[in-house]
Amino acid sequence: MFIGYYPDKWNIVHSIERDMWKFFHLSTMLGSEYKMLYDVFISHASEDKDEFVRGLAEALRAKNVAVWYDEFSLKPGDSLRRSIDHGLSKSRFGIVVLSKAFIGKMWPEWELDGLVQRQNNSKEPVLLPVWLGLSYEEVLGFSPPLADKFAIRAENGIANVVQKLLTVIKPQGSSLVVARERLIEIGFNPPVVTDDWWHQAIEYCGSNPLEGSFQDSMGWGHWGFPLPPIGETASEKGERIAWAALQLNWQKIAKQNRFSQISHPETILEFINNTPGLRHVCFEYPHYLATYAPQLTVPGLGGDFEAVYDNWLEHSQKKQKEVMQRDSISGTGLTNDRSVPTCDEPIALHEKNFGNYKSSTIACFFVQGHLMGPEVKVYDTIDYLLWLLSDSSAWLPIKTRNYLVDGMKKWAVWPWSEYSNDTDFPPNKDTGALSDALQKERSFNTFKLTNKVLRDIGSRLEFSIDNLSLPESVDDIKHLFLECGAIEEWFKRIKGKKK
Repeated sequence: MFIGYYPDKWNIVHSIERDMWKFFHLSTMLGSEYKMLYDVFISHASEDKDEFVRGLAEALRAKNVAVWYDEFSLKPGDSLRRSIDHGLSKSRFGIVVLSKAFIGKMWPEWELDGLVQRQNNSKEPVLLPVWLGLSYEEVLGFSPPLADKFAIRAENGIANVVQKLLTVIKPQGSSLVVARERLIEIGFNPPVVTDDWWHQAIEYCGSNPLEGSFQDSMGWGHWGFPLPPIGETASEKGERIAWAALQLNWQKIAKQNRFSQISHPETILEFINNTPGLRHVCFEYPHYLATYAPQLTVPGLGGDFEAVYDNWLEHSQKKQKEVMQRDSISGTGLTNDRSVPTCDEPIALHEKNFGNYKSSTIACFFVQGHLMGPEVKVYDTIDYLLWLLSDSSAWLPIKTRNYLVDGMKKWAVWPWSEYSNDTDFPPNKDTGALSDALQKERSFNTFKLTNKVLRDIGSRLEFSIDNLSLPESVDDIKHLFLECGAIEEWFKRIKGKKK
């Protein structure tokens, strides 16, 4: 497993991460996939807003408590009755601000009736009374059950009220509370801890059977990074849950948008910079990033990661020189002249001579990453070759592009068949004709482009054009493919080895 250069992530990104995360909203990433619940509903009389309730609601929200409060939650045109019903039914707790103004008013008492009904059907506390300017006798005269409940007195100040409320709303020792607080700190707005949304993140925390083994990186999936270690304390468990939730989010986004090795660098950098938590782990694990987005290692295309790859290359070159001095044969089978590579594989595209690696070695890494690494392949192998031949890859430096095209040809695994596709390509009666013809002929000189073979090529290339949004026509891509020498090179590499 590759061990790369790990920069001090905080020195590089901490100062700008926090500013970026402040302004990022979850709605742009997840839409309405999960219902939004509230931690508390505040039932109160409108006369008490200015004196106490507004300040209480704002203080709770400052503590990352999800509050249903009419001034926060009602929008012009909302039905008052339906909105209050929603707030009552979707809140974990009901804070009832009991005051002289509250007693005898229709709406507050109606809200209280709803909360009492929920309390009667729950073994856990739901009602959290706050007494505002009332004596015990006054509360007893209004509602004996409420008088029996432990109440918080408003005259002790909002800070004291909030502190006492938080002991119930956010109990100490809850890993989910820790996780939710951490996510909000990072800039991700999760639902309250009783929402079913959390189940997936909790399950994901223990879903990698390869964690801790030499195949660790293989277990995280596409755009997956190592989670914090499994701990014993609520803080440690909460941290892991939080990062599991973040990772599930950016993996979903990457899958939906098919972010891959062929995505434009600006698109990948925008994804990294605008997805909570992702920028952080990319700096912490640059070798993972180089596997998922090797295009960022190309000089001039790495954005903020350019300096990271410069340092990694320098470190890698120094290490490889030490390997050469020991007369080691490590990696010599991967290079053009059977010498020790001049840098590590994942950083080869950053080096002017590509680490002296065979082009097929780096093309293979570009498409499918490390043998024991995480999953990175998004398209069928032929699609990567066609993309490199297309103008869609024109943003690559010409030297890099030619090197990868040469590597794809010499790797010689691009032929497709009816049974070997990584895409949703629908096979037809001609699918596999080219592959069958390659296998039947002994050399390129006897190979013929029959009508069936040409139909097979045309239908497969037409699919690639649609699948990858290539700008060329089928005839143009077919010409580029047939003229690039891939078929001739296949005979050299595959049939030549059998002689």
